[in-house]
Amino acid sequence: MIRRLCRECGLEMKKELTPEGPVFFCEKCNGHTLYDEFDMDPYCPECGEKLQYCAKCSQGFFCGKCNCLVSRKKIVWDRNK
Repeated sequence: MIRRLCRECGLEMKKELTPEGPVFFCEKCNGHTLYDEFDMDPYCPECGEKLQYCAKCSQGFFCGKCNCLVSRKKIVWDRNK
C-alpha cells in the first residue's frame, strides 16, 4: 500500500479533501509539507506476520497466525523489499 511520509518529521500524512482535490497535511509539523511516497506492507504488531487485507471483514487487516483482526492504528508498516 502507498504511504505518504513527511520529509521533515517522518510521520504519515493525513489526507484532506478540498474543492481543488485531495491534499496531504502533517499534523506534527502543522502544515502541508513535502512528502515522499513509499510502497509499504502491513505487519502484525504481536507476531510480526504479514497481514492480509480482508474486504469482507469491514475492510480490515487480518493476521493468519494470531487469527484475529488488527486495528489500523496498531499496524506496523515496513517498506517492500
